[in-house]
Amino acid sequence: MSDDNAVVDDEKKGKKEKKPKGKSNLVPALVLAVGIAAGGYFIGGSGDTKPKADEKPVVEKPVPGLIATMDPLSVNLAGGHFLKVGIALQLVEGIESGEFEKGPISKAKDLLIEQIGGMPMEELTSPEGRKKVKDELNRAAKKIYKDEVLDVYFTDFVMQ
Repeated sequence: MSDDNAVVDDEKKGKKEKKPKGKSNLVPALVLAVGIAAGGYFIGGSGDTKPKADEKPVVEKPVPGLIATMDPLSVNLAGGHFLKVGIALQLVEGIESGEFEKGPISKAKDLLIEQIGGMPMEELTSPEGRKKVKDELNRAAKKIYKDEVLDVYFTDFVMQ
């Protein structure tokens, strides 16, 4: 046989030219890309930090706590009349009424004298008049006590 036939016979027997064996870079590149994207999302957030127009911010309502009571106080009204009035303050949870009664309750007494002192008795005899006074006391108490008082209640209300 000739040498030409030997080359042809080698090709027929399955001896083929070998390709270089190397690992594909596609799989590690995909894993790396997914890892970078996930890391950017978790570390950097989604980027949407502004509240949407239709979303309202969640405001937690204060939880009612203990009630601080005040001994009744006599307040002079117009026309020689007087009012014996006592109030209780609904405190926010976490504020101790005992400590509150020792110091800050004096602000409530001053508030009563300031708001009610000198008022005509006729304004206080109707339920509407008492509600108006109570609402004014509530607003003033919330302003003075900031976030410590939720509501004001009358415990005594006697006029003469």
